[in-house]
Amino acid sequence: MKDILTHHKTSLRNDIFLGLFSFALVLFSTQLGWYPMGGWVGAQLFSVTSGAMVAVCYMYGRAGVAGQFFALMAFYTFLNPIPSGVGYMYTLFMTVTLYISVVAFERLREHPHSVRVAFCFYVFVAPSVGALTLAVLAPNNYDLDAALNLYLTDSIAILITAPIIALALYGIKNPSSVRDYFTSFLTLSKVDWLYKVVLVAGILLVLNYTDTNSSAPYLTYLLLAPLVTLAVFNFSELAQTLIMIIGFGMIFHADAYDDIHTLNTRLSLFFMFSLIIYIMLEYKRSLRLEIESNLKSLYFDKQSHFGSYQRLDADSATKENFVVAAIDLRPVFKYPLEKRDRILRQISRFFQQHTTLYDQSYMLYDVSALVILTNSSENAMAELNAIPAKLDDYLDQRQISFYPDKVYYCSCRKGIRIKQAVNRLNVNMRLGDKGTPGSVVNCDDTSLDDYIAMLEELDLCEVQILRQNYLNIATPDKACFELLSRFSFDGKVLNTATVFHCAQKLGYLEQLEHKIVMRQLDYLSKLAPESFDYGSVNLTPDYLSDAIAVSELIDWVTSNGMPADKINIEIVESGSIDNPDLLLENLKWLKSQGFRLALDDFGAGHATYNQLLTMPVDTVKIDGSLVRNCITDPIKRTIIEDLRSIADTLKMSIVAECVETEEEAEYLKKLGIDYLQGYLVHKPMPV
Repeated sequence: MKDILTHHKTSLRNDIFLGLFSFALVLFSTQLGWYPMGGWVGAQLFSVTSGAMVAVCYMYGRAGVAGQFFALMAFYTFLNPIPSGVGYMYTLFMTVTLYISVVAFERLREHPHSVRVAFCFYVFVAPSVGALTLAVLAPNNYDLDAALNLYLTDSIAILITAPIIALALYGIKNPSSVRDYFTSFLTLSKVDWLYKVVLVAGILLVLNYTDTNSSAPYLTYLLLAPLVTLAVFNFSELAQTLIMIIGFGMIFHADAYDDIHTLNTRLSLFFMFSLIIYIMLEYKRSLRLEIESNLKSLYFDKQSHFGSYQRLDADSATKENFVVAAIDLRPVFKYPLEKRDRILRQISRFFQQHTTLYDQSYMLYDVSALVILTNSSENAMAELNAIPAKLDDYLDQRQISFYPDKVYYCSCRKGIRIKQAVNRLNVNMRLGDKGTPGSVVNCDDTSLDDYIAMLEELDLCEVQILRQNYLNIATPDKACFELLSRFSFDGKVLNTATVFHCAQKLGYLEQLEHKIVMRQLDYLSKLAPESFDYGSVNLTPDYLSDAIAVSELIDWVTSNGMPADKINIEIVESGSIDNPDLLLENLKWLKSQGFRLALDDFGAGHATYNQLLTMPVDTVKIDGSLVRNCITDPIKRTIIEDLRSIADTLKMSIVAECVETEEEAEYLKKLGIDYLQGYLVHKPMPV
C-alpha cells in the first residue's frame, strides 16, 4: 500500500489537471451523499465525501487539497447553501487539516511507520476536526449527538471508501496493475475459490438470519467475528468488500433514524468491529514485511553483495531445466577477511555492470565458490565461458591479483537437489588441474563418492598397511622394505593413487598422512631392530614442510625408543613444494636426528636433478616409468646410467622401482643399482 499510494512531484499542467479532477470527484461525491434515497436518508450514513477528500489528498497531494477545497466551496455556495455559513467554516477547517497532513506526509513517506500514522490521522483526527467545528460553531444545528454521528459516519467512510477510491485512482493511472490484480484471481485454485464463496455466503447468511434490526445486535457480531477473521488472514483482498457488506446489513434499515442514540450505538459497534478488522490486517501486513525483511537478509550476503545459498535453493526449486555453474574462489579466501570481502565486492560490481547474471549469482562460503544459475542456451553458455577472461581484465585494472581460472557447469533438471549439483561442482573444481579448460560435470556421476566418503570418515579400519621388500644386491640377507597403504570403503577396494589425489585436492592429505605414518611407525617399533636394515615410509613435501608435524614425528620416535636410522623417509612426488627453504630446513633437522632420507619417483614430477643436488638424501629411487621397458628404450637407459654416475659422486644408493622382468633385473644389477623393488622381487603383503 505504501508503494502504491505514493505522490510524486509533477508539472504545473499536471497539478492543474489533478486539481480539476479532484474538484469534480469531491463535488460529485458530496452531492451523492446528500441525495435523498427514499426513507433511508434522514442523516448522512456514509459520508462518501470524506472518503473522496482523503483519497485525493493522499494520492494527489496539494493539488488534491486545492481541488476538494473548491469543490466544497462550490457545493455550499451553489448546490446546498447554508445561511449560517457553517459549511464554509467546515470547509476551511477541513482544508487546513488536510493541507497540514499533506505537508507532514511528504516528509514522512519514507518512515517505516508512515502508513500507520496516516491511518490514525485520517481515521481519528480528521473526522474529529470536522465534527468539533460544527459542534462549536453551530451548536443549535449540531448538538453533541449529531456531532458524534458526523464523526462516526466520516470515520467509517474514510475507513471504507478512501482506500477503494484511492486504489481506483491508482488503477486509472496504472491500468496494468488492475489487469494483473484481476488476472491473479484467474490463477486461484478451485479450492481457494470455494473457500472464498463459502466465507462470503456464511457472512450473508448470518446477516440475513440474525436480528440485525434489534437495538443490540451483539449476537450478530459474535457470529461474524470468526468468519471475518478467517477471511482477513486468508484473503486480505476481501476485507474491504466484507466491511461494506456487513455495514450495509447492520446499519441500513428504514427505521434506523427514529432514534439517533440507537443509530450512534450501531455506528459505534460497526466502527469498532471495522477497526478490529484493520488491526488484524495491519498485523498481517507487519508480519509479512518482517518475513520479507528476514528473507531479504537471509537471501542476501552483505559481505559479498551476492545472493546466499538459501536464495539459490529457493530460486532453483522453481526452474525446469537449467545450468548450474561455479567459479572457484579458493585463492580469494586465503586472503585476510577485509581484503577478501573487498575483492568479493569488486567481483559483485563486475557482475552487476558487465553481465546479465548478477541476480542469478550466489556466494557459497562453505565451498568457496560463486555459483550461477542460467539456462542452457548457446548465448548463455558463451557468456559463462567468457567470464573468466573478462573478470581477469576487470580485476587487473583495479590492481587485484586474482585470476578466475575456469567455469565448471552441469545441466540440471527440475527436482534435483541443488546441494548435490553444487557438491559435484565443488569436487570437480578442487580435483581439476589449474590451466585446464572448464568442463561439463555429470551431476549423476558417483564414481568418486566412495573416495570422498572414506576421506570424510577416515576410519583406520578401512586403511591397510602393506609391506614390499627390496632386494639388496650386495647383501641379500639384509632386509629392507617399503611400507605402503591400501584403502577400502564398504567392502570395496579403492585405487590408492586416486585416494591420495582426492586427499590432496580436497584438503584431507595432512590428516591422512599423519594417521598412516603413525600406524607404519607403530609397526616398525614392534619389529626387532636386528631383523631389518630399515623400513621406508612415504611423506609428501607438504607434510615435511610442516615444522609441527616433523616435530611430532621426531618426538614419537624418541619417546618410543626406536632407532631413527631404522626409518627411511621417502619424499614422494605427490604434493607440491610451496616453500623449498622450509622443506630443506626440516629435512636437515630429520637428518641430524638420524633419519634416513630418500628422493622418491626420480624422473617424474618435481623429483629432478635440482632436488637431487640440494636435498640431503641418502637414497634416490628411480621412478617406475623409467625402469619399465628400459631394455628396449635407449633414452631411459641413458638417464638411468647418468643417474648411477651422479649417485656414485654424491655417495648415494639407488633403488629401482617396478622391476617386473628378469631382463630388467639383470641389466640393473650389471649397472650397479643397489636395490631392486617390484613384483619380480616381492609383491606387497599385508602386515
